[in-house]
Amino acid sequence: MGTTDTPTSLSDALFSNVQQRVLGLIFGQPERSFYTSEIVRTVNSGTGAVERELRRLQDSGLVTVQWIGNQKHYRANSDSPVFGELKSLVLKTVGLAGPLEEALRPDADKIQAAFVFGSVAKGSDTAASDIDLMVIGDDLDYSDLYTALQGAESKLHRKVNPLFLKRQDWRRKVSRNDSFVQRISTQPKVFIVGSERALQT
Repeated sequence: MGTTDTPTSLSDALFSNVQQRVLGLIFGQPERSFYTSEIVRTVNSGTGAVERELRRLQDSGLVTVQWIGNQKHYRANSDSPVFGELKSLVLKTVGLAGPLEEALRPDADKIQAAFVFGSVAKGSDTAASDIDLMVIGDDLDYSDLYTALQGAESKLHRKVNPLFLKRQDWRRKVSRNDSFVQRISTQPKVFIVGSERALQT
């Protein structure tokens, strides 16, 4: 009897479970620092496993450490030669795209394209920045999607602001040179479903 292999996600292929959670937290919000017990509580992993991962990140120079009072704070090291690449990789996997893709997965066949835009996609976000998410598709259950995205918010520790458009509405706005659509069309995007090509169809 044959067996069906379960596809391995990109994040699972690249990082262990604990690494995914720790990197997703620290590099998902590189503008702020996190103290040890906060990281352990947020990533919901064992203290020993998290502390070992933090030591590896510190020893490799990927994170910086600062004592504030009696708390040890960790922050993504923006001076690391691979900071930009790792931040981008984390955002496209566990730090942003992963939780959003999981939330949209039940309706993926109805979605033409979904992408993050605005300050997060441009890399100019702050700790207070929301995640702006454009979802283009038909026959979507907005109530279910809002509920699913709330689950993503709890993993991302940021508010998600979804904007839903039907395919016809997107095409109409493009053909009429709608200023908002024109602006986000030329800005950086992090695609969750589909690609730039899907926006042209």
